[in-house]
Amino acid sequence: MESMTGFGRAIYQNDDFQIIVQAKSVNHRFLDITLRLPKRYSSLEERIRKRVAELFSRGKIEISIRILGLAKEKREIFFDLELAKKLKENLLHLKETLLLPGEITLSEILTFREITLFEEKEEDLEFLWNEVEPALETSLKDLKEGRLREGALLKEKIKDFLSQLKSIVLKIEELKEKIKTENIQKMKERVTHLLKELGSELDEGRLYQEIAFLLDRLDITEEIDRLKVHIENALKVIDEPSCGKKLDFLCQEMHREITTLSNKAQSAEISLLAVSAKDLVEKIREQVQNVV
Repeated sequence: MESMTGFGRAIYQNDDFQIIVQAKSVNHRFLDITLRLPKRYSSLEERIRKRVAELFSRGKIEISIRILGLAKEKREIFFDLELAKKLKENLLHLKETLLLPGEITLSEILTFREITLFEEKEEDLEFLWNEVEPALETSLKDLKEGRLREGALLKEKIKDFLSQLKSIVLKIEELKEKIKTENIQKMKERVTHLLKELGSELDEGRLYQEIAFLLDRLDITEEIDRLKVHIENALKVIDEPSCGKKLDFLCQEMHREITTLSNKAQSAEISLLAVSAKDLVEKIREQVQNVV
């Protein structure tokens, strides 16, 4: 079992700079990846997303990459020669028109920044990936291990809650015949009272048929059996790699069966046990919300 909560951190260091990668995740219905990258590594976004998706199937995962120090950036310098020629011609014309002394120098021309062009040379993707990959892989590994550790703890909690729930269902099953007998006795007393009041006006045979029908509707055997099956299925599913959604569905089904059982039984004892059972199902569901 894997939790959706975890954290990982790693550092890559070379002679010029340091790369810090942090990976953290929280629960989410699907896989939601958020990246915070320096401009230098923006071209690696899709590659990083793909790598994260290979390792994780659910959770809101945030990858943050910081760079400390200065990476050696490759730049090319170009000069707009046509613009420089026109600039020189215009300066000469201005000098002659205004009768200015002196010569026009290169430094004067270079003060006009428009003629100097700087262009960042595109870095090789593999070169950039080799810078980022070591720290990225270590941080993702740490995140995975943290999620698995948390998942192991969640698994034990859920197993314990399922064990407690199973005990309550068995207690309800033990009470089933007692409650049935009590309901039959209550029915008999009410029927006897009605027969005395109504006398021959009431079809006794038909009345007992209706009573049998009502008692059948009060029978909780099917709900108990389905609850036991759901619990056993949950104990099996919990060992599967991605079991969060299945467990959530089983929790919904168990809650529904407990509600139906409680309403049908018409027993204070069973109602109290049903409240405890629902509480356990909610506790299981709270834990399941954080399971992959």
